Amino acid sequence: MSVSIGVAVLVMATVVPVSSASASEPSPPDKTALVLGGTTVPTPDQAYLDAVRDHFVTPTQEPGQAVTYVAVTTPEVGGPFTGVYRLLFTAFGPQSVWGLDGPGWPDEPLWKLSGLFDVTFDQSVLGGVDDLDDEVIANGSDHLVIFGYSQGAIVANREKRRLAERYEGTDAPDIEFVLIGDPNVPNGGLAARFPGVYIPLLDVSLNGPALTDTPFHTVEDISQYDGASDFPLYPLNLFSTANAVLGGLYVHPYDLEPSVDDPGTIHTVTGDTDYYFHPTDDLPLFGPLRMIGVPEPLIDVVEPFFRVLVELGYDRSILPGEPTPARLIPPINPVKVAADLVDAVGEGVNNALALTGSPPLPRIPTPGSSADTNEGSVVGSPDKSVDLNAVGDGIAHSLSALNPVSTDQGNEHAGTDGENSEPPTPLGRWTKRAPQSLTDGVKFTPRKPRSSRASAASIDALSSAKADDIRSRGRQPRRSDPSETG
Repeated sequence: MSVSIGVAVLVMATVVPVSSASASEPSPPDKTALVLGGTTVPTPDQAYLDAVRDHFVTPTQEPGQAVTYVAVTTPEVGGPFTGVYRLLFTAFGPQSVWGLDGPGWPDEPLWKLSGLFDVTFDQSVLGGVDDLDDEVIANGSDHLVIFGYSQGAIVANREKRRLAERYEGTDAPDIEFVLIGDPNVPNGGLAARFPGVYIPLLDVSLNGPALTDTPFHTVEDISQYDGASDFPLYPLNLFSTANAVLGGLYVHPYDLEPSVDDPGTIHTVTGDTDYYFHPTDDLPLFGPLRMIGVPEPLIDVVEPFFRVLVELGYDRSILPGEPTPARLIPPINPVKVAADLVDAVGEGVNNALALTGSPPLPRIPTPGSSADTNEGSVVGSPDKSVDLNAVGDGIAHSLSALNPVSTDQGNEHAGTDGENSEPPTPLGRWTKRAPQSLTDGVKFTPRKPRSSRASAASIDALSSAKADDIRSRGRQPRRSDPSETG
């Protein structure tokens, strides 16, 4: 009996303290997010981490998954011009990041903030990769989400390549990447448009497209006309190039504001990567006019026409994940261009008439159509109204009779039913349709959203041509609501 009591006391003395100690310790988080800044932001602050959590990480994770957020300190400079970048982003970007109390202005001496004594861009990237790799190892090299923005996205892409080589032929750990404003986007990223180019004055190496064939799931968030991630395919189109350069000031600094689950976002999948594309509301080309106070209604008179010219520098039928270096001359369909310009002029004229309080252009009904069957395109009274799109369509049909040969942009592999088909790939056959209009692919600004007939047409055309077909062949994104398609 005494032996049994002694054994019981011994068990209580050894087991009970362990149980109470383990009960007091919090369970480890499901995942850890390592968050990098962009150029001039060496260490993200709490507001930055909150934006990353709410707009990019939470919507792409499993519902209820716990994530701990860690700000990773990396150089994020581009000496000797870091101070110039910092002043430009302060003048044009959101004050939450580049205000004097934001993470874009770290607590450093003025001589350091000037950037004159900073390491160069390429040296900063290499240092950032080493810093990030140290954090990956320190956090167990597993159950991680790595977030990168701009230069931080370049760092993350290099780390992704390093990890792919490290775990080649073995079971890869659970590591994901979420990237925004990424110059390595295969179709649109500045580094992917000009692979192998080196800029000696800035010590910047354009290292080509990001990998999409690794074991590491990746999310890429792209804003239209962002000069870093949506650069023109045809840079000799000076309207497109100037618009993208200005997009580096009027769009790129705001990349933290959109969310992958915003309405109208276009979702496609290539390999290991989900791409989320946000149409942009206003052309950056007119950003300087807006800054000096030119009224928006006046800009709306001419902006539709210039949007057609800007979009001629892109081929929106090519998927974001398809590596596409810059090209010289676009294959232009003159019939479609003429029709789109007529539509754009009509939209501008109606915007001008609205300034004076005059009624819009009269509607000339087309055969077999009526005013109440053209949603969103009818203006004027039912008995005297005009469908402006019908004007351009009529010209297109008339000219098509004289020019039966189709020369649509991107029509490199003729398919059936008006589609363009690529050769089979390991993931299946990619099918692409040409956009319905060269004015497609427009309209979204986080600070000032507006509606536009061209925007609606763009989203419908791109979504039906790409997102539906691609999602049916690729992996589905991790979303809180699986019924959403992006």
